[in-house]
Amino acid sequence: MERSFIGMAENSRATAGTIALLTLISILGQLSIGLYTPSLPSLAQALSASAGEIKLTMTVFLASFAVAQLFWGAFSDRFGRRPILFAGVAVYLAGTIICLTAGSIDILIAGRFIQGIGACVGITISRAVVRDRYDRAQGARTLAFIGMAMAAGPAVAPVLGGQLQVLFGWRSAFAALLLIGAGIGLATYLRLDESIRQRDPAATDPVRLMTNYGVLLRSRIYIAYSGLTATFFGGLMAFATGAPFVMIDGFGMSPALYGFMPLFTVMGYFSGSTLAGKRTGRDPSHKLARVGAGCALTGGAAFVAVTLLGVESPATVIAPMVIYMFGYGLALPSALAAAMQPFAQMAGTAAALQGFAQMAMGAAVTLIVAAFADGSARSMTLAVAAASILVAFFAWLAPAESKDA
Repeated sequence: MERSFIGMAENSRATAGTIALLTLISILGQLSIGLYTPSLPSLAQALSASAGEIKLTMTVFLASFAVAQLFWGAFSDRFGRRPILFAGVAVYLAGTIICLTAGSIDILIAGRFIQGIGACVGITISRAVVRDRYDRAQGARTLAFIGMAMAAGPAVAPVLGGQLQVLFGWRSAFAALLLIGAGIGLATYLRLDESIRQRDPAATDPVRLMTNYGVLLRSRIYIAYSGLTATFFGGLMAFATGAPFVMIDGFGMSPALYGFMPLFTVMGYFSGSTLAGKRTGRDPSHKLARVGAGCALTGGAAFVAVTLLGVESPATVIAPMVIYMFGYGLALPSALAAAMQPFAQMAGTAAALQGFAQMAMGAAVTLIVAAFADGSARSMTLAVAAASILVAFFAWLAPAESKDA
């Protein structure tokens, strides 16, 4: 009996340790975005770059983040999760060093491109590991827990980034990211065991790869839930790209004060993730998706009202995004798990295509927001509203289920 209790305690600690590490791995992309956003206006001055060129550092990061996942996922199905994760971290560190030492906007853009290639390995591998180890209900609960913990990343990163900008300038954000990337590599080496049960030697074969992608793209459940997560993320990136310029240049906030603004939206996401953790297993995925989409539509409608009435202020810009992010946190965990569940034999590929859709949507939205920026919050708020409509469409497309498997 005593030995049984000891074994259960050890398993519990091992599971908690794995979830904590997966959270750390997953958050690398978020940190790479959030930590330097308070420095965006200062970067324009330091590198004699236009606002559009500075926003391009976000766009190329998201674009390379999106495309590289298609390769990392298939490679991890063939070679295993651990070696591919190490390779991605090495690429990330190289890109971060280029950003840290950049003397021109062109070099910084190149560094962000390389950084994105490496950063995406974290979210791809973490989702694949969850699919390797858990069924849909347990996977959704795990992703909900990771989502709650990850909410601290977007909350802390801009705060830390704002303070680093004030104290040390924009390069300090990339110095911090270099240390974080190295720490993730070390923690992975020490703590993460290989999770894939059977490697697929043909996973990277072009014909097999195209066949696998065809299977995924013919699945209604995969399209619905992956589309939902992608468009939700697109709205978030519209806000993340436009908010620093709206708040700092438009409303006159200091970078340090702006760093605290994401705390409000993160609390919305955290609250939604908390509720998702309690409801997963009780409510089917499509129900959580549709309630989350309803919250997104409410936030999007509020943004349209703010724009049409001309009542832009920090409060009227933040409040609708809190509602939107609550819906995001509520819908995301079960949507991720539901999309991945039918594809155990190609979990890495499924996670990669899902991540590609998310980041491609984010990159497209940042380009649109930058192209139509006019010094107001208009392009940002309308982009979030448009994203909320797409979220609702994909939630409606998700097939109804009596319960989660």
